[in-house]
Amino acid sequence: MITNHDGIAGTWIPVAAGAVDANAEEDTAYLERLSPAVRASIYALELGTHIGFVFEPGADADDQGWGRVFHLETTLANPVPNAKYQGLIAMRRPTQDIFAEQLTLVANYADLRQDRMAEILAQLGTPTEFLRAIAYIEPSRTPYTIELLATAHWLANFVEMRLKYALGCKRPIEYSPQIQPMIWTPSHGTLPSGHATEAFTMARVLWLLLRANAVKPYSKGIWGEMLMRQAARIAINRTVAGVHFPVDSAAGAVLGLTLGRYFVDRCTHAAPSESWEFDGIAYPGDQDFDWRSYFHPNDPAGGTHPEQEQTAWATKDDIGDADANQMMSAPLNWLWGKAADEWKDLVTVVPAIAEDDES
Repeated sequence: MITNHDGIAGTWIPVAAGAVDANAEEDTAYLERLSPAVRASIYALELGTHIGFVFEPGADADDQGWGRVFHLETTLANPVPNAKYQGLIAMRRPTQDIFAEQLTLVANYADLRQDRMAEILAQLGTPTEFLRAIAYIEPSRTPYTIELLATAHWLANFVEMRLKYALGCKRPIEYSPQIQPMIWTPSHGTLPSGHATEAFTMARVLWLLLRANAVKPYSKGIWGEMLMRQAARIAINRTVAGVHFPVDSAAGAVLGLTLGRYFVDRCTHAAPSESWEFDGIAYPGDQDFDWRSYFHPNDPAGGTHPEQEQTAWATKDDIGDADANQMMSAPLNWLWGKAADEWKDLVTVVPAIAEDDES
């Protein structure tokens, strides 16, 4: 390239300022010209700068503290923006007695290791490969859907790791030498389960994306049902492997479902309407993990938003009326639109035939 330049460039010709039009500032149209890796950095800042965290210690040495995650809403002001924190998710760990009781469930799950070994090893990566077996996801066919799911995965990992560090829950291997996990035990804390958080976040984002266009057959509840079953199996397989308690999966499911809804809120014109709490102290020690305790994939009211269900240890509160447009991220909205268009373009909508139309 050096010798080529010297051979053809010739004498320098000055360029006038008006010869090239300037790009518009803060323009989502420019995103399409960027590589996915560059866009990923933009999405990360859009999400990360609007997430706040604080650890609230217990009242005394015997009390468990709360890890609290917030959405940070900002309004433009000079020189420092105005900021308002809205609760998103709060979590506190179970007692040692609960973890000890849960250990029996972990030990019993080991009987499934031989049957699920291949699954467990394949699921050491991201959940995308298993979600694409349900929805027709393929790199050349749905690249923006894959990019959207990767961004949701980043958010889940970003939040879960901070909660894991704050709550500092020990892994099953640290309680008994008989657990003997079949894979390496990760160095970070056990609750909430990262695999559960990420799988349920991505499953809910994908389900909301499929339902957003009300296109046959993806708007039917069976698609959401299957996505949630897949997320749950990924979570349970971590208990089978010996690296997680069932309560970890429960905490991860509540966190993931909350973050999935929040992520879509950031992508669209919706504002966050509710905050969730997972109280590990209230979780029964002999309670196994069942995703149906927290989520209905098919809204019985016929709307496009599935509903979560409250339990004694997972509760929600209304969190206010943030400005919907200010809540939305323009770059994330662009990505959501690109992903949604992939499903509109790929599916033929068949007009309904009237009941009296014999043809």
